Amino acid sequence: MLKLRERNVWLGRAAADKAEAIRTVGRAMVESGFIEPGYIDSMLQREQVAATYLGSGIAIPHGLPAARHLVRATGIVVVQFPDGVAWADGERARVAVGIAARSDEHLQVLANLTGVLGDASAAARLARTSDPGEVIAALNGGASAPAASAPGVLAPAGGTSIEVSSPSPHGLHARPATALVEVAKRFRAEIAVRHGEKTANGKSLVALLGLGAVAGARLTVSAAGEDAAAALEALGAAFAGGLGEAAAPHAPLAAPAPRDRGGDGEPRASHDRTLAAPLGYEGRVVVGISASPGLVEGPAWAFQRERITVAETAADPAVQHRRLDQGLAGAAADLRQLHDELSKKAGAAKAAIFKAHLELLEDPDLVAAAHDQVDAGHSAGWAWRKVYEERADTLARLEDPLLAARAADLRDVGRRVLRLLADAIESAASLPSHPVVLLADDLSPSDTAKLDPKQVLGLCTAVGGATSHTAIIARSLDIPAVVAAGPAALDVEDGQACILDGDMGVLVVRPTARDRARAEVRRAQVLERREAERLDRYKPAITRDGRRVEVVANIGAPGEAQQAVDAGGEGVGLMRTEFLFLKRESPPSEDEQAEAYTTMVRALNGLPIILRTLDIGGDKHVPYLSMPAEGNPFLGVRGVRLCLERLDLFRTQLRAIFRASREGPVRLMYPMISTVEELARAMAFTEEVRREIGADPIEIGIMIEVPSAVMIADRLAREVSFFSIGTNDLTQYVLAMDRQHPTLASQADGLHPAVLRMIERTAAAAREAGIWVGACGGIAGDPAGTVVLAGLGLVELSVSIPSIAATKALLRGITMEGAEDIARRALACGTAAEVRALVQGAQGGAA
Repeated sequence: MLKLRERNVWLGRAAADKAEAIRTVGRAMVESGFIEPGYIDSMLQREQVAATYLGSGIAIPHGLPAARHLVRATGIVVVQFPDGVAWADGERARVAVGIAARSDEHLQVLANLTGVLGDASAAARLARTSDPGEVIAALNGGASAPAASAPGVLAPAGGTSIEVSSPSPHGLHARPATALVEVAKRFRAEIAVRHGEKTANGKSLVALLGLGAVAGARLTVSAAGEDAAAALEALGAAFAGGLGEAAAPHAPLAAPAPRDRGGDGEPRASHDRTLAAPLGYEGRVVVGISASPGLVEGPAWAFQRERITVAETAADPAVQHRRLDQGLAGAAADLRQLHDELSKKAGAAKAAIFKAHLELLEDPDLVAAAHDQVDAGHSAGWAWRKVYEERADTLARLEDPLLAARAADLRDVGRRVLRLLADAIESAASLPSHPVVLLADDLSPSDTAKLDPKQVLGLCTAVGGATSHTAIIARSLDIPAVVAAGPAALDVEDGQACILDGDMGVLVVRPTARDRARAEVRRAQVLERREAERLDRYKPAITRDGRRVEVVANIGAPGEAQQAVDAGGEGVGLMRTEFLFLKRESPPSEDEQAEAYTTMVRALNGLPIILRTLDIGGDKHVPYLSMPAEGNPFLGVRGVRLCLERLDLFRTQLRAIFRASREGPVRLMYPMISTVEELARAMAFTEEVRREIGADPIEIGIMIEVPSAVMIADRLAREVSFFSIGTNDLTQYVLAMDRQHPTLASQADGLHPAVLRMIERTAAAAREAGIWVGACGGIAGDPAGTVVLAGLGLVELSVSIPSIAATKALLRGITMEGAEDIARRALACGTAAEVRALVQGAQGGAA
């Protein structure tokens, strides 16, 4: 049995912040002989993944499982900080229990510790005692440590039960216990979990931790009440799924090789973001999701794109009261959705800020004061802004920095409501004259597309997703980007020095000299890798076991054709012809289109180009089309449907395409095919125009973007030469999530298993018909997507120009056999996050 000894107890210490406190704990563990000094970095990294604050002033800092090799012996230390250290969400830790775990022996100490957590007076005594013996008695199971299970917590009377196993690899510790509580709280039934002689309330995190259940321990879960059966079914499924614990490592994609060099001793161009050095940052770290790779350093700058205007007075108070209530309700719904979204993606600890915002929003005094202003004759918007700004100013003047920091939260909440009450919202985006790291709540695709890479070193958004339009455009502009970083990304002063690490998905605020030095080393490594990729950019993407995947470019303007060739592209997999039709008062002529297409064909000098016919719908303003506004333009007249409605436009474009085909290999592609009838009409009309022009036949393919096309892919494949899967639209139609939706965008991930199964079915239909299939959506250039799509049998990947060299290098570094194995596993996953973790684990094994 692991025992705490006096030399492991450090009393009366002080620390300026959490990082210093963790280093103090780490130093105690080093001096006790439990860890190597390098383990301290892992402890800091753990805190960036999930806060280790338990409650009652107690925290349990420890390292990540990957750093277990740095643990010399299992042990714990206790460091007391009587004045407290800010730890998580405004909570202060006064006792830190540092854990070095090579086995599960430490769980009994944690079980004793949860007894202390349940007794506020006992926790307070540990925080101020000058007697190490009192600490030792509490944690070794002496008189000061209450029993792990609360008195009277028994299996619910008259209930039913199931037998389950404590999750691997580390037992029922904080993260899986939290997952268990979240499931249990969905039901009204009383729920209890028994381990040996101990029983815990299934809805109490503290009680569950007190069970001390190691990996594989047998547990009895009991429930009683009207929904007991449903509760047990859900809990059983949660245990079967591991309660959110990481799966075991998977087989590597390729044979092990030196991390940075290939078998010939030359630097290997790797696109694997998981191979980067451990985080190890000392400054304040804001963790998000990598959306575009790269590492930059510069001053922060908050993106302001709106000026909210409200009228001061209003005639009808009753109407204004209703508007205010509706605005508050709408903002509350937004916050709940944001909380749920970020919880799923980044964990409850990061999402907790939105719960705090919801509490601010529902403050009865704040709401009552706003209604009082409405009664005084003011509009709902003016009343709300006056009240929240006054209270925010009051908070900002407080001496306590933690309370003062809540002013920013209140202003954020206030503006969220104010947008819903605005009379007008005016665009007012501006940037300073010097390069900056841009911070924003979110950026629309148009906002992102307007960014100048010379002025915007990198960008970090509070929400968004890795496959949203914003992320795709950032990659196309080669701007490092981090998304879904939460509100903490906005709590940074303009001009504050920071490092944006797009590879690791973090923003580092107030980096130390050591952080800067490490970043410089990393930046040099990235530049070296990119230079190696650039030098090899013309080499074909042939996997280690001899399978080739063509890597081509997505482009949207004639000048980009030459850029694609210069970047190593093996052709153009998607030419968006819409650029010729937008931002003008009349449609382009046949000669204008033919000249543009011919320019691109000649620039490619014999490499193939796929010209997609016009893909415009009711979501775009094109005056000369006279298209009525549609309630749901993504389900309306767009893509090939518009072409078949406007045969005059379609004929002109087809004539121009066939004229350009005389200059080189042109392929034609129809967007948004959803039925056999649409394809038949489009092909018949195309053949009519070809004969009219007198051009030779060319390859004709279709985009697979809607579920109906997937389900009849076997029939469609008989009529065309190729399929190109538009993963962006396919994702939003399969998941019924708008990729530009402010709260749903991050969930619209093309690596969702439902989307991957659609792709697998499409690829199978193409193979059966003897045609080739590629992809031209965002996940084709995403490292995880590259591997999975290749494994599913796609032979062409069309990516943004800056991604070409890295994508080819990644494919040259893997085996197709390994990619196929990963793809099979991915189809069996339940979520996109599981798929990404699966690929990252496999790539890590290949390092």
